[in-house]
Amino acid sequence: MKQKNNIIINSVILYVIAFLLTTILHELAHTLAGLLCSSQPVLHHNYVDHLSTNHLSVWQQVLIALSGPIMSLIQGLVAGLVYFKSTKRRALELFVLWFSILSMLNFLGYLMTGPLFQNGDIGKTLMLLNTPLWIQIFIAFLGAGILLFIAYHLTIPFLKFSYKKEWVDTGQSRKNFSFRILILPWIIGSVIMTFLYIPIVAVVSIIYPFTSGMVFIFPWQNANRIENLQLSDDKRLGQISYLTLLILVFMIVGFRVFLAPGIKF
Repeated sequence: MKQKNNIIINSVILYVIAFLLTTILHELAHTLAGLLCSSQPVLHHNYVDHLSTNHLSVWQQVLIALSGPIMSLIQGLVAGLVYFKSTKRRALELFVLWFSILSMLNFLGYLMTGPLFQNGDIGKTLMLLNTPLWIQIFIAFLGAGILLFIAYHLTIPFLKFSYKKEWVDTGQSRKNFSFRILILPWIIGSVIMTFLYIPIVAVVSIIYPFTSGMVFIFPWQNANRIENLQLSDDKRLGQISYLTLLILVFMIVGFRVFLAPGIKF
């Protein structure tokens, strides 16, 4: 039981680190685009202020808005490729898996909510380009379809981190392991991220950490149907990693102490 609990703790830590890095890279992309367009960006923990916008053309505004989602898309694809190229299933690979998934959820979430939230990156882009409603709806359904496709293929990658056969030898044991390495880290990590996102700049930013991971329910429920798993040969995931815990602490301090007040460029 101790090893199972340690897996939960390690996965939560890696989830939050991946979420923090995804958020920072997303906002950095907005910041760099703002610098290119001379908008005097101020980088915060989960948003970017642009102090000079009157001179921006429509296409410059589109560039600034799209830079974040494009960064998340690139991050998701590259991290996903790195994960599937690796044959090992260690804490590092679990981090890369979270890093890939969370960035793809970020990108696809913007696609899906574009018609509903015009203050979001994709929503703002659609508005600036006067995109017809039917195209907006098509983009939203496309994002939902891709998200479901990814969710369908998430069950096995997480189950492969089990290094004990009894943890995944029955349908119920596979669901239990999936719950520990996938569902609980999402729930606990989302609560942590919600507090780290305070103060509330937009309602969507406070509900995003939790709602973005609701798709994880599907691979968890699907775990009982998976068979013939290749188990991990690395047992260190069942031991608390104090290095990753230290990295998490430093990242939280930087996120709240330096980024939350804002860094002007």
